[in-house]
Amino acid sequence: MSITHQKAQEIFDNHPTRFTRKEKAALRSTLRSELKKMGYTDDEITEINASGINLLVGNPHAEYMFTAHYDTPGRTGWMLKTSSLLGQTGANIFLIAIICLLGFIIPFAGLQIFPDASDFELFASGELAMILILVVMIISMVVKNRNNRNDNTSGVLSLLALAEKVAADAEIKNKCCFVFFDNEEWGLLGSAGFAKHCKKNGINLDNTKVINFDCVGYGDVLTFASTKKTDIIDTLAKAFEEKGEKTVTKRSAMIFLSDHANFKNSVMVSFTKKSLTGLLYLPLIHTSNDTVCDVEQINRLTDDIFAFAKEGKI
Repeated sequence: MSITHQKAQEIFDNHPTRFTRKEKAALRSTLRSELKKMGYTDDEITEINASGINLLVGNPHAEYMFTAHYDTPGRTGWMLKTSSLLGQTGANIFLIAIICLLGFIIPFAGLQIFPDASDFELFASGELAMILILVVMIISMVVKNRNNRNDNTSGVLSLLALAEKVAADAEIKNKCCFVFFDNEEWGLLGSAGFAKHCKKNGINLDNTKVINFDCVGYGDVLTFASTKKTDIIDTLAKAFEEKGEKTVTKRSAMIFLSDHANFKNSVMVSFTKKSLTGLLYLPLIHTSNDTVCDVEQINRLTDDIFAFAKEGKI
């Protein structure tokens, strides 16, 4: 069982953005409908309001938790404009460096133009420039991006594909659950709220194998990222390598950051591209050019992960 091109296109067309409460609610309604067609009951589909509305499917005590965020970002892609040259890490460093440099360059230029300016006026000019850049960054966050096929409609489609496979297999169904997270784009708020909800309600996720899908619809380098040393990233990479796939693993608390960061034994699955300098980056995210989502790539990926989970390889 796989996600069909027709079903993917319906979601592309009907839910291009999930930025407002109304848009998010509309997608959750569609997801609920699709999940019920697969055989999941209303009792198995729960909306958890914790720093956003997170959709839980199945038993959270399960061995495997497959996750993806369903909210979509603002138009902040300009901040990562250099990623195709410098990679994801380099683009972030470049942006920070530009902001800091402006704080020094503008006062220096002001001194040349206005030699009688006071130290306070020169300092204030640099600070003002940095503040204006930060204001532009904030404004960009609240202007919704109109195309979001890779980030993260691809993750949503991945969970639907896996949920359908799991629903049809009684042997593994009780071992798996799924969570569609809200508000990842605002600082991983949905997954953080969900983790707190679970702790408050006596659900121990320390040993749960959390596999988070984020930006898996475009790119050619299968990449696994974690924020800490975990077993799941090693076993998942090994399973794919034994199958003959080339993989890259990353451990970072700043770059390739997604909802996996809020769980102990977790990994982010992405497809990335190599920049001109050879460093990896997530292509086209947070821009209106995010119009590519390879459905067949998603189906191959989820087929493999489902098989690995069933065979106990991960």
